Amino acid sequence: MFLKYLLFVLINSLISRSYLVSPFDVKLQAPAPAPITPNSEDVGKPLLLTPLIKSKDIEKARNLSAVEPLLDGSHIASNSGYFTVNETCNSNLFFWFFRKNGSDWQNASVLLWLQGGPGASSLFGLFNENGPYMYTEKGLQSRNMSWSNDYNVLYIDQPVGTGFSFTDSPHGYIHSQEEVADHLYEAVTQFFQLYPELSLNAFYITGESYAGKYIPAISYKIHRMKMANLSNINLKGLFMISALTNGLVNGLANFCFQVGIIDFRFKNELEKNEKFSELLIRSKSWSLASKWVDMSLGRIRNISNVNLYDYRKHSSSQWEGWEFVKFLQFSNIRRKIHVGNTTFDDISNKVFNDFVEDMAKSVERWIEELVEHYSIAFVGGQYDVRVAHPLVVNVLTRLEWSGALGFTRAPISNQFIVDGQEVGYYTSHKTLIDILIRDAGHMVPKDQPRATLVALDRFINNRFSDNLTTT
Repeated sequence: MFLKYLLFVLINSLISRSYLVSPFDVKLQAPAPAPITPNSEDVGKPLLLTPLIKSKDIEKARNLSAVEPLLDGSHIASNSGYFTVNETCNSNLFFWFFRKNGSDWQNASVLLWLQGGPGASSLFGLFNENGPYMYTEKGLQSRNMSWSNDYNVLYIDQPVGTGFSFTDSPHGYIHSQEEVADHLYEAVTQFFQLYPELSLNAFYITGESYAGKYIPAISYKIHRMKMANLSNINLKGLFMISALTNGLVNGLANFCFQVGIIDFRFKNELEKNEKFSELLIRSKSWSLASKWVDMSLGRIRNISNVNLYDYRKHSSSQWEGWEFVKFLQFSNIRRKIHVGNTTFDDISNKVFNDFVEDMAKSVERWIEELVEHYSIAFVGGQYDVRVAHPLVVNVLTRLEWSGALGFTRAPISNQFIVDGQEVGYYTSHKTLIDILIRDAGHMVPKDQPRATLVALDRFINNRFSDNLTTT
């Protein structure tokens, strides 16, 4: 205990004196404006559906939560509202569900999309990456390559405090993946009670970035409940994009050097920082480890002048895709999606800070259990620094599971061909798939929507045993 205290004092001293790196405290997210609360115009009230679900008044709940199409002449069917996940604190998660286009939606797979952050709204993915709507400087438009063309897609803002999700008590906020799993499990259970005709359909959990922790967390919770015969959720797989699963950054210095954004001197410095952050993690000094990694990432950004989410771009390049935040403040839109005057926090500083300790922790043990029972795909972008693909490969090759040896020996040169063009590469063995998408940064579905959708289709249809070719 005394040694750990001495280590704590030493590290804080190093950080305060900038012994290895400058004392950045970077969040490495798009600059978040103050949470937005609408003016006094009539915006309706937040629609809490849990009381109706509990009373089994499902028809009323679905009628009240129906969202009028936001585009004239469109036939996009969706429902939105809130699932209460903690009645004591009145903690509520906002959801927006889009039915598959067409009359056969009741037979289609269900996808849950989770954004990362921690604290980033899943509506970012909806409007920028894979939803039926997109909002740009030209206004609201439909997206041709929406995932809801083929699947039922559920977007949830979580943890509590993210996006439109809210709580009435300071005790309603959470700080760990176990709590994330509990809240999401409650929300997903209520969703399938709201849509019992979908409860036995194939269910896939998808998401991006820090959702690389959320997805295994909720999946492991579902798995344990199924093993105890307490759930019939038909979980089939995990589809994780630019997935951050732990706090280690070992190998990042070498990656940055190999792609030419740092020199060998800075590479040596970063490698020392990598070893030091690993030491902090092994000593379970979670907050200090998170801060140390954060500072190292800040050093990379400031010295290389590249955007860590796409190193083709300059670090000063403007973040794109946040126009939808203003759109969500329109009174008629708030009425239609049943959020009332709830504050919208697109990237919650509160949630981010509450998860500082969690950032350094790993969910790999959960992944090792899950990969024995479910298909898992990791999808990465070629130009991503924040979750560089070699670091993902490091995670996959150290997983301890029945297919570990076969995965490390699997061919690594499988070409990913879409519309006659090579768009990436993949490695596959048993239930584990690793896909690298070319010409993409951290937000792979935004940069390469067609390639991502083809990968998703192939994953769901178990077609990674043959060459990934489509016309």
